[in-house]
Amino acid sequence: MPETTPQPSGPLNLLRPLLLLSYSAYYILPTLLALLSTLNLTPLLSPSAFKDAWFARFWAFFGPLSREFAAPSVMPLLQNSARGVYLDIGPGSGQWLYLFARANNSEITKIYGVEPNVGMHAELRANAVKAGLGDVYEVIGCGAQELGTRGGIGRGSVDTIITVQCLCSIPTPERIIKELYPLLKPGGKWLVYEHVRTKYQGDFVAHWQRAINTVWPHFFNGCDITRPTDEWLLQAGEWEEVNLRPGKGEGKYDTVPHTIGTLTKRK
Repeated sequence: MPETTPQPSGPLNLLRPLLLLSYSAYYILPTLLALLSTLNLTPLLSPSAFKDAWFARFWAFFGPLSREFAAPSVMPLLQNSARGVYLDIGPGSGQWLYLFARANNSEITKIYGVEPNVGMHAELRANAVKAGLGDVYEVIGCGAQELGTRGGIGRGSVDTIITVQCLCSIPTPERIIKELYPLLKPGGKWLVYEHVRTKYQGDFVAHWQRAINTVWPHFFNGCDITRPTDEWLLQAGEWEEVNLRPGKGEGKYDTVPHTIGTLTKRK
């Protein structure tokens, strides 16, 4: 999900999620007016459909800003660690694929884009071609938990897995993490850039994060900022090397912190 330019963590950082929530809230009225002006009344009869329309309008503006913010963190992961057969989990419409092209990593031989939302597949394929990945990118239209059965991905057949700001919003993330781990080859790497629960559980920020999270998922398409995703990754199996770190400048006053880095499966 989106962030602003990183600054050293200080008390004013506690207000950052309110700013981000206000950005999202701003798009409620334009979405409502657009639906009324086009006589597209169906989303007005369904809270979930209206949320989808609202978030799509908001994300069309703010999504690119969020991706550019994250790029300096994600790019080194791709340049230094991505290789071989690659699982791109939850790529959506392919908003991160331009980073693969920028990384210019010739060691990537195959990329499987695991995206269960078939409505995004056409744009995902088009963006893969646009990024120069048309020859190696293949879309798999199932959930990550179905890769071994419907997706045709065997155990120990994947060199690299990447999850970028997707485990915060997908259902049953702990289960999915455990089911993805066996797909990695011994020595394979998991590349991570994800929201996580704050480590400062004895401080005010932990209570503030839980309070913010009561409304955050409604404004950010189901994103849950209180998941201990880094802990679930560590518990998924045996790792030979773990190189996870907080987001740049993040500390005890950050309500939407990240974990960034790599985990290498034991050989």
